[in-house]
Amino acid sequence: MNTRITFMGWAIALVAVVALGVALVMPRASAAQNPTTDSRKRITVVGHGEIKITPDVAQVTIGVQSEGQDAATALADNNAKMQALIDAIKNAGIAETDIQTVGFSIYPTYNYDSPSPQITGYQVSNAVNVKVAIAGAGDLLDKVVAVGANNVANIAFEVSNPAQALAEARQAAMNDAKLRADQFAGASNATVGQVLVISELVSQAPVFPVMERAADMGAAGNAVPIQPGQQIQAIDIQVTFELN
Repeated sequence: MNTRITFMGWAIALVAVVALGVALVMPRASAAQNPTTDSRKRITVVGHGEIKITPDVAQVTIGVQSEGQDAATALADNNAKMQALIDAIKNAGIAETDIQTVGFSIYPTYNYDSPSPQITGYQVSNAVNVKVAIAGAGDLLDKVVAVGANNVANIAFEVSNPAQALAEARQAAMNDAKLRADQFAGASNATVGQVLVISELVSQAPVFPVMERAADMGAAGNAVPIQPGQQIQAIDIQVTFELN
């Protein structure tokens, strides 16, 4: 009987020791899962960078508008003039991939002087969008007008390869951020350390036109003068530096 009681006592004691051991180990494991928070001092600033760039490509809508007493006559005239226009564009060195039809319409014209409007004829319009190097844009416009183009509109300018300007704008924004951080740190008797975080504040940097005169990019002679001006490639970034 005493032997049995003694054995049960040892068993209870062993269970208690194991439970205590688990209780002692668990807090250590929990502490290992929560590393110490980074206590470094930081400063966060916004940097702005912008680069002026001169466009080298123009996009312009060029078309022909024709009239006739009936739709078939107006269409035939328009087709002939439009084909001559497209041939002239290609002969100027423009690739087919840079010529795209952007509008075509046929509609009647009316005489509204009588009590009941009367159809007096038909008007046909056809237009293409053309992408052309600015250096040859003025000469191209002269050539298409000579073969019958009578609708020229919506000229716009762009940069064929904006990657370099974007990279320069980002570098300028980083330099601006560093300058601002140095100024704030100096005012608080501290120094700026390494970069900890960089974030670009826009997914796509906007391009803004600059209203200032640029060199005439038209060809020599009587070519239409084209003034592309300049554009601004701008970027904003947020930078966090270590503060020493």
